[in-house]
Amino acid sequence: MYNPKKSLYLILFTIIILTVTIIISVNLTYSYLSIKNNIINSMKNESNNMVIELKNNIQNLIASYSINEYEKILLNEMESKDILFAIVLKDYNLGKLLGKEYEINGKIRDENWNIIDYDDGLHQKLVSQAYYEKVFDITNNESKKIATIHIYISDKTLNKELDKIIFNNVIEAITISLMLILSLFLTIRHFILKPLSNIIKIINDTDKDGIPHKNFSLKGSKEIFLLSNTMNNMIETIKSSRKTLRDNENRLKSLLQMSPIAVRIATNNGERIVFANNSYLKLLQIDEKELLKQNPKVYYIKESIYKDILNSLDKNERIENKLISLNINDSEVWVIASYMNIIYDDENAVIGWFYDVTDKIKIQKQIEEQKNEFETIFNYSIDGLAIVDLESNFLEFNDAYIKMTGFSRKELLKTSCIKLTAPEDLEKAQIALEAIVEKGFVTDFEKTCIVKDNRSITVDMSMVLLPDKKRILLSIKDVTQHKLMESQSKLASMGEMIGNIAHQWRQPLSLISTIASGIKVQMEFKQFDEKELIPDMDNIIKQTTYLSNTIDDFRNFIKNSNEKGEIQVSDIIKKTLSILNPSIVNHNITMILNTNDDIRIDGYENQLIQALINILNNSKDALKENLQNNEEKLIFIETKNINNSLILKIKDNAGGIPENIINKIFEPYFTTKHKSIGTGIGLSIAYQIITKHHDAHIFASNDTYEYNHKTYTGACFTIIFNYIESAQS
Repeated sequence: MYNPKKSLYLILFTIIILTVTIIISVNLTYSYLSIKNNIINSMKNESNNMVIELKNNIQNLIASYSINEYEKILLNEMESKDILFAIVLKDYNLGKLLGKEYEINGKIRDENWNIIDYDDGLHQKLVSQAYYEKVFDITNNESKKIATIHIYISDKTLNKELDKIIFNNVIEAITISLMLILSLFLTIRHFILKPLSNIIKIINDTDKDGIPHKNFSLKGSKEIFLLSNTMNNMIETIKSSRKTLRDNENRLKSLLQMSPIAVRIATNNGERIVFANNSYLKLLQIDEKELLKQNPKVYYIKESIYKDILNSLDKNERIENKLISLNINDSEVWVIASYMNIIYDDENAVIGWFYDVTDKIKIQKQIEEQKNEFETIFNYSIDGLAIVDLESNFLEFNDAYIKMTGFSRKELLKTSCIKLTAPEDLEKAQIALEAIVEKGFVTDFEKTCIVKDNRSITVDMSMVLLPDKKRILLSIKDVTQHKLMESQSKLASMGEMIGNIAHQWRQPLSLISTIASGIKVQMEFKQFDEKELIPDMDNIIKQTTYLSNTIDDFRNFIKNSNEKGEIQVSDIIKKTLSILNPSIVNHNITMILNTNDDIRIDGYENQLIQALINILNNSKDALKENLQNNEEKLIFIETKNINNSLILKIKDNAGGIPENIINKIFEPYFTTKHKSIGTGIGLSIAYQIITKHHDAHIFASNDTYEYNHKTYTGACFTIIFNYIESAQS
């Protein structure tokens, strides 16, 4: 801050003195030069007159060789003219008489200004230093040069005259300067300094707000009157503005106090909190007394951030909408903060606004995490994923889809999902695309695709409309191998069923054959009794009905139906056991059923029969492999309704599944059986049918239980179905 040390009086006095001194100095200099020039011109004029006079007086004396006479004339000139330093005459006429070029005569002044004879050897150097020299020739009547006169003028007289003039001028200038300075100072003091001094006294006598107690006097010059009047008006305006400002400050404090945004004001370079509204106290979870003891920087996770903020404010920079993390009770809180410099209670202060965005930051982080998870899933999923527009043109896809189709990225971007569809599936693919736009999703859509090198693959697709309503996400699984597995599994089951049917038909056919043979023999021996024919025919009809039902069950199972409908789980169990019954009986397996609880579901009947056949065959093979023929072989099937779901359990007493492989049994082609009796696809097919096609769950575990007072251990397969409508059978 500027701290003046010199008074206005001294400054003005100095300015006046310098101004007057400069003016007088310029005037004296000009006067000196003018007088000097005048004196010099006067000396020159006088020397010219002297030359004319000497020339007239000496011309005849030189011609008549009157040396003494013209020396007297030279002496008289020197005595009469103080300005003359020397007069030297070169007499050619006398010199010719004496046999030399000229004879020198003259007068010169010594150091005491006395006139002495001129000696060319002694005085030549002195005359060469004369202030002014005038040379002229003297001729005779025949215009022949007879002499040359050199007149030397000294500046001694000039300087003496100038010194006298300078002295008189300086005395005069000092006198005028003093009078001028005094008059100017008194005038300025009376008309300017004294009114200003009175104004300063009034300004210094102020209240706590810096407003003068008294009004300014309106006496004085017009300018002082205007100044005083303007300042009086200004004071009244300031008083009014100050009152308005105080009212506004009070209103502002009230508004800040009620603001939902946290606000605090800190002084002492932003390190001492002097005001905080309720929202700020709530944000920091602290009461006002404790807050006033704290330095704001302790709440910043990084104190260097607050230091940088204060450094920016020192440069009068405003900080707006800066995201900052705070440590509040050992929890990270994110706020959007703004800061600026203000004057609060006559002190420099920093005001800060804080808007809690912790929840938004958490949501953003969750969105970012979900985005990263989606990108990871999209990029690294083993299933093919693709994003298409509403016309099925490819926009993006993962590496798994590129590998599945065999096309390059560039080739896929030039085609569409519809164009890759086999001709026989185009119509249903177009219907599915329209259904996505209407419903928002389509699941378990199966079609054939024509991919690279005209290969055909069967894919199972799920499609969902993305939130922007302009793109569709496709999840594509190549089920070509799975279809082959299903066919293999079905063929294996059919092969076993054919064997079961052949075994199952032997007894009915044998009975029919026996009845027919008996009737034939009786007729041959004429012992036929018509009364016995009716029971035999009834028995044949019963056996043929049994054979017919067996054919129907077989035909229904091998029928490739993809129609989904409402079915009861109990019916599925009965039909499965009907198909497997011969094999179960043939292997001496006892079935224990507890299937009173039932449920209706949406499903594919044949697929579920296939799944249960695969699970029961797995148990049958385990019993056959792990137990002796004389040991009891048991399979339990039970159902139980729990929490709107049906729990179906199938367990045996074959000893259980080894713990090191139990998590792998549903994997395709995984088997512990010999290649001649096991393909490893049965349980995998069952898992796919139950979980994917019926939105159910299947788990494998080992269970130890009691039955008929004996303890058994075996594998337990648990299937959980969600119901449409429960039904007690």
